[in-house]
Amino acid sequence: MINLKKLNFFSNNLIKKRNFFVNLLILTSLSFVFFKNINNIRYTNVLSDDGKSYIYDRFSSTLRLNK
Repeated sequence: MINLKKLNFFSNNLIKKRNFFVNLLILTSLSFVFFKNINNIRYTNVLSDDGKSYIYDRFSSTLRLNK
């Protein structure tokens, strides 16, 4: 334990490195979730009053008739 204190093993630098890798892991997992569900995030089905089904694109704000 004395040798670890001499090397300054428990310094702030170690904490910064750990936080960087933890943040990297979190962002990686969020990006996988985002790319897996991109169709559910981007497109939604809209029903009109006369019963027709449309697809609404949230990114480009366009409305298409569902086939």
